[in-house]
Amino acid sequence: MQSTSNGLSVVWRLAWLVVGFLVTHVVAAHAGEATPAPQSIQQVAEKAAPSVVVIRARGRDAMAKTPSRITETGAGVLISATGQVLTAAYVVHGMDEISVRFPSGETVSARVVASAPASADLSLLQLDRVPADAIASPMADSDTVRVGDKVFILGAPSRLPSALSVGSIQARWSPNTAYRTMPLAEFFQTDATIDTDNSGGPMFNVRGEVIGIVSHNIAKGETSGPQGFVVTLNTAKRLLLAKP
Repeated sequence: MQSTSNGLSVVWRLAWLVVGFLVTHVVAAHAGEATPAPQSIQQVAEKAAPSVVVIRARGRDAMAKTPSRITETGAGVLISATGQVLTAAYVVHGMDEISVRFPSGETVSARVVASAPASADLSLLQLDRVPADAIASPMADSDTVRVGDKVFILGAPSRLPSALSVGSIQARWSPNTAYRTMPLAEFFQTDATIDTDNSGGPMFNVRGEVIGIVSHNIAKGETSGPQGFVVTLNTAKRLLLAKP
């Protein structure tokens, strides 16, 4: 009777060892699947870069005493598979020839379909056609962005790869508090570098979603440090895309 009891005890111990081994390995496998390595901003930026475009616009110089034409160059971002591009209004406002160049080198004509030049410095373009390899950027709800969040800006200089500028959100300015000359615009203030290469281009969150369109910066010497201003994406949705 004693030997039978000992035999059963050994069997139960072996069974529990097998169960413990299997549970440990299953949990470890699932834990490995649930915690992929986080992507760096550089990796996220590489995925976002194909949606960033160079915009070149030509038109009559309204300020010139004699008839002449001017050219403006800036960045923009493709936001839909149907060919919608967001940019700053100053790049295209009043221009009669607009071309959009993609990272692949392909250039497509475009036209302004909606604009808020005075109230928010925003314009929406429609491409005449959409390149087969074009990639539209996902858009975020910019109301979820918080002061202190990490962000990055991508520019599209005409002779170089996309220029990356990394920073954070320093402040959020509600309409009619930052600039009374643009009463309808809500702005992010950022320490990410803003220059001619990325003016009109997109600001992204760390997931690679568009959260704003670069507007302008305050020149050095006017403040204690660089201050760039980016119109929030929800401002563009409200004024140009008619959806919150």
